[in-house]
Amino acid sequence: MAHLAALLRRAGAWRGGATTPWAVPTGPWAEPASESPGAPSDVAREQLRARTLAATGDAEVADAVVEAWAGLTRAARVAVADPTALAADARQANGTTCGSAVLTMLAAMGDPSLAFWLVTGRLATDPDEARPPELAGANLGSLALLAEAPASRRFAAVHRVYKRRSTARGLLGMPWPGALGTPPWGAARVARFPGVRYTHHPLDDADPDDLGAVLDAVGAATAAGIPVPLYSGGDTARGWSTAVPRHVVLAVGRTGDALRVFEPGRGRLLTAPRAALLAAQAPQPALGGWKHLVWVLAPRPA
Repeated sequence: MAHLAALLRRAGAWRGGATTPWAVPTGPWAEPASESPGAPSDVAREQLRARTLAATGDAEVADAVVEAWAGLTRAARVAVADPTALAADARQANGTTCGSAVLTMLAAMGDPSLAFWLVTGRLATDPDEARPPELAGANLGSLALLAEAPASRRFAAVHRVYKRRSTARGLLGMPWPGALGTPPWGAARVARFPGVRYTHHPLDDADPDDLGAVLDAVGAATAAGIPVPLYSGGDTARGWSTAVPRHVVLAVGRTGDALRVFEPGRGRLLTAPRAALLAAQAPQPALGGWKHLVWVLAPRPA
């Protein structure tokens, strides 16, 4: 049995496939430095400043984020430095917002100024002067209400922003139906991570060499601190409705020979063993209960 992405590749209907070598972008996106329970270390401060400066291009914003971050509790500092600590709050709100949840987590992992707001409800700078682009259209009243809300409400607000942006242009320039979720090309167009542009590619997991090369590239990207969105789905054994991309997850790291994945359906970090991904024989919890990897958003230097 096959899925749509595999058929596209086999038919030669898709050029520039995912086996094209990825040049992994470089930048200050390594694992967050470990901290003592007390004040954050100088290394942690400098790392957060470098990441914020890479994301915003504004030294004043970077300094403000670090100063505000240093005054938080250790748990809050950890969540700003690594937003996957709030995976439960980042859970998708309904059956069509997995892509939006992944795009939100991707942006937060790349931009500590956005992560700071998601964690605390506060902006580190005057909102009239600088704010993350996901909040560009929010009025001050809405921001004030969200400041008092749980973190899950703030994540959900950004999910709605990404759902609107990623479906604004679909086939033939027309809006993509929201009921169909986030298409890979829409996700690639709006995905935000500093120094990176994402390109989308269908996968054929019946070709172990092809899929193995993709998994190697995903592992190399996450080892460099760059998350990779992955689409999963079923195959024609359960009908064509399951043979298209059905779910989106975010590869955020590696654990041995497995990928560490943010699965927005459960709001959890799960592991996806390489052998299971290559075999594609059984539903994988880390893929949202689907068997196949069907599409990838490949990170390239911007």
